[in-house]
Amino acid sequence: MIMFGRTREDAERARKELQSRLDALQRQHDADLQLLDGLGEALIAVDRQRRIVIANRRFGELFDQLEVIGKSLSEVLRVADVFEAFDNALKGNESTVRFSVRSGVAERKIEMRALPLQSDNIAAVALFIDVTTTERLEQIRRNFISDFSHEVRTPLAGLHSAVETFEANAGRLSPEDDQHLRRIMSRQLRRLERLVDDISELSRIESGDLTLDIRSVDLRRIIDDLVEDFADQAAQHRIRFVVNGEGVVSADPHRMQRDDHQITIDIREGEVRISDEGEGIPPSEREKIFHRFYRIEKSSSGSGLGLAITKHLILQQRGSIDVESAPGHGATFIVRFPRPAA
Repeated sequence: MIMFGRTREDAERARKELQSRLDALQRQHDADLQLLDGLGEALIAVDRQRRIVIANRRFGELFDQLEVIGKSLSEVLRVADVFEAFDNALKGNESTVRFSVRSGVAERKIEMRALPLQSDNIAAVALFIDVTTTERLEQIRRNFISDFSHEVRTPLAGLHSAVETFEANAGRLSPEDDQHLRRIMSRQLRRLERLVDDISELSRIESGDLTLDIRSVDLRRIIDDLVEDFADQAAQHRIRFVVNGEGVVSADPHRMQRDDHQITIDIREGEVRISDEGEGIPPSEREKIFHRFYRIEKSSSGSGLGLAITKHLILQQRGSIDVESAPGHGATFIVRFPRPAA
C-alpha cells in the first residue's frame, strides 16, 4: 500500500513537472513569436521539404498571406527567384535576390536574403525587406545628379569659352570684344546663381524649413504688381497682360510673386486662372512639367525648377495648381487658395 501511494505521488509530481516544462516552453514560444512579429522585416523559415514552419506577422502583411504555417513554399510564393534562393540556402549557401510583387495597383520592390540554418525542424530562413521607398529615393538621387549635371553644363561651357578667349588674347581685345566677353560671363554666372538659388529654395520647401507668413491677400493687387514689374520684359516679347476680376485669399504674399510671363489673368473668389495663347502642352507632359528640371523644350531658358517650386509653395499654403491645355490652343494654369477665415 505504501509503495502504491508513493507511485501515485511520484506520477503526480512527474506530471506537474512535465506540465511546468510545457508551460515554460509555451511561454518561450510565445515570446519568440512576439519578438519575430516585432521585426520590421518579413521572415519565414522552411524545413527540408520546403514547408513553412515559421512566419511572422509582417510576412503576412507584405504578401497578403495570413495562414501560411504548414504550407509548401510554392503555395505561398510563386516567384522563381525565391525558389532559387531557398535552393541555394538548403545547399548551405547564402543568397540575396530582388523581385517585384503587386500590392493592389501598386508594385513593390522586395529584397530577399536567404541563409541556411541547421536545427531540428528548420533548414533555411529568409528575410524579406521592402525596398520600394529606398529604390525610389535612389532613382530620384540619380535623376537629380543627371539633371543637375545637364543644367550646369551649358553655363559652364559659356564661361569656359569666354575665359579661354580672354587668356588667348590677353591685351589684344578691342573694348567692344572685352565688354562682349564680360557680358557672357556675367550672364552665365547669373544663370548658375539662379540655378543654385532655385535648388536651395526647393530643398527648404521639401524639408519643411520654409517659414510662411500666411495672411489675407488681395489677389488683384499682387497680380497688378507683377504685371508692372514685368511690363518691360513682356513688351520685348510682344506679350500683353489682361487682368480681370478680384479676390481675397489666405496665403503668403511674398511667396506668390514668382516670375510668370502670361497673357490673360482671371481672378475669381479663391482662384486665379493664368492663360496664354501658345502652342499648348501635350497630355503626356502635363504632370511632368511640375517635376524638377523638366522642360518641354530643352533649349528654352530657365532652370526647369520654376513650376516645381511654384507647386510646392502653393501646396505649402494649402492651395492647389492644375493645368488645362490642348496642343495648339494654349494653356491655362488654375491656382486655388483657401479663403481667409471670417
